[in-house]
Amino acid sequence: EKLGIDPHVFETASLAYLGLALGGSDQTILVTGESGAGKTETIKIVMNHLATVERSRPNWPESDRDMDSEHGSDTVNRVLRANPVFEAFGNAKTLRNDNSSRFGKFTQLQFDVEDTSYANLNGRAIPSCLLAGSKCITYLLEKSRVVSVSQGERTYHIFYQLLEAPDEIKKDIWEEGLVGASTADFNYL
Repeated sequence: EKLGIDPHVFETASLAYLGLALGGSDQTILVTGESGAGKTETIKIVMNHLATVERSRPNWPESDRDMDSEHGSDTVNRVLRANPVFEAFGNAKTLRNDNSSRFGKFTQLQFDVEDTSYANLNGRAIPSCLLAGSKCITYLLEKSRVVSVSQGERTYHIFYQLLEAPDEIKKDIWEEGLVGASTADFNYL
């Protein structure tokens, strides 16, 4: 039940988790706002909260535990580590924001939800919801940014990250074009 205060990112994520676990119904969280309002950071918080909330429960299943991984679960690690890859290919520096998303993104987190009757038999009022995977669809990529960037802005982060990589890695990607190259070597960057 809503607490009666303005929407808060953790409350919204927690209510979605409860709706999935108790109600068994799919949940949607839509994050919108003006440029620089914090949409990208809010999505990271929501994803991290939803992906890791299960491990805070006393009945966190042994089958999902991987204590050698950063978040205690290999699946959670893979899902959360994918986001920076999307950002590298779809975010750029603008006059208003150093990490501005230049694309739309639909991210679907997929959960294995425990049957309510099985949870009750095992003394749990709230069934477990284990993150099983995710799916991400991108759309409306600002393609003009590849060939034309305004003064004080940059193109997508991935180009600069590639140029900062060690030459051994650049050689594996594109030997003739990246080894020893800098931003001055490219007309479109």
